[in-house]
Amino acid sequence: MRRLAPFAAIVAAMSGPAAAYAETFPAGDVFRPLLADPMEPRFFISVLSVERSSDRLTAASVGGGATFGLYRWPGESAGEGWQAGVFGAVFSQFDLDAASDDLINTDFRFGFPLSYKRGEFSARARVFHQSSHLGDEIILNGGAPERIDLSYEALDLVLGWERGGWRPYAGGSYIVSTDLEGAKKAGLQAGFDYAGRALLGGRLVGGVDLKWFEDTDWRAGVSAKLGLEFGRAWPARRGLTVLLEAFDGPAPFGQYHRHSISYAGVSVQFDL
Repeated sequence: MRRLAPFAAIVAAMSGPAAAYAETFPAGDVFRPLLADPMEPRFFISVLSVERSSDRLTAASVGGGATFGLYRWPGESAGEGWQAGVFGAVFSQFDLDAASDDLINTDFRFGFPLSYKRGEFSARARVFHQSSHLGDEIILNGGAPERIDLSYEALDLVLGWERGGWRPYAGGSYIVSTDLEGAKKAGLQAGFDYAGRALLGGRLVGGVDLKWFEDTDWRAGVSAKLGLEFGRAWPARRGLTVLLEAFDGPAPFGQYHRHSISYAGVSVQFDL
């Protein structure tokens, strides 16, 4: 975490004279979160049927996270401009087939996003720290994989183009510092999402997210989600979203990221 100190100093420096032209602590973000990305900061609970090479299990996936806006430099239209913030998230998975609902894995993320929107174009760059940990019950029961020291600092960038509720996007990531010996550092991301059509008292939303990492030999991890969003629309978002979701590829769960899995299930997301 100490390796993020220079970036924290940059954010703190924004509280100087230039910040007088900014909106302090804005609601929402000028960059709409990636709906289908499993690692996007959000509050949610999912029940999943997970298939691994050796077995199948029912798992609960739980996330707690949010992006907090510090400053927004407004653009020409509402919801546009530059925005600096901070985000944090915790993602955990539990084996519901075990007698004590064993904790499988937990990932921690913390970092600083800088986002931009003008017209149909939007972008987000982040520097963040991630660390991942095996659940203690899995270790004690002897069914855990070999633990890896997955702790790193990374940069990522996503560019999007919005029209008619659709947004295709693409970007990449790079690990700038890690304790994992021999780790390969580059990654790519692409996908699309949709939000807007009124249906059954809510708004139809959906998306597909694809990620490729050098460390897993560029095998694609494909995440898809489809559901209904209830409550206030973005950017003043508050409500809940009910989603069907599916995944196939290298696991998005840190300690298992070199294991191929597939899952399908249902998720409830809480947007604050």
